[in-house]
Amino acid sequence: MEKFLQYFPNGVEQKRYLTAELPKLPFEDNKFDLALCSHFLFLYSDQFSEEFHLESILEMCRVAKQVRIFPLLELSGEISPLVMPIIEKLSTQGYRAEIKQVPYEFQKGGNQMISISSGMLRK
Repeated sequence: MEKFLQYFPNGVEQKRYLTAELPKLPFEDNKFDLALCSHFLFLYSDQFSEEFHLESILEMCRVAKQVRIFPLLELSGEISPLVMPIIEKLSTQGYRAEIKQVPYEFQKGGNQMISISSGMLRK
């Protein structure tokens, strides 16, 4: 986080960071190599439906070759009950979604992300 905050102002100035709003993004298909979603999806599972989560993730997959979502916890600190149903639905649509451990923790137990690959894996 410290490294990100160190480089963030320069990145904004260079237009390397773009802001948009899920579930619809104003970008062309496959515009990016990587789309990141941090501390939004899954964290607010009680406020945003499974359909919203799936639509948002599919939209990120549309614009990027790889999507990463972190953390997988709700605000309560428990793993979101939406994680496994979302992974299953992505799989049926031809995406490869994997839970991966990361070497950092912003919330106790929040050391996992979902990595979703698209592109050639799509049906």
